[in-house]
Amino acid sequence: MIDEIKTAPESLVRETYDFILFLKRRRSLERKDDEPKPVDARPDFLARQQALFGSRVLPDSQVILDELRAERF
Repeated sequence: MIDEIKTAPESLVRETYDFILFLKRRRSLERKDDEPKPVDARPDFLARQQALFGSRVLPDSQVILDELRAERF
């Protein structure tokens, strides 16, 4: 393989070398991105609920489930 590289045209050697450098740079960039990014802020679920439903109080679902079970028997 070394003999093939020595006898290859200069343009092919240069192109191959440039491609190897490209792959090395790409690998180094991928390693930096593998680190987990810290989460800046947690979602505000209460604000989201108030935006959707306002100040309405929704009934507990347990009462509804108990009624459905009572109807089955």
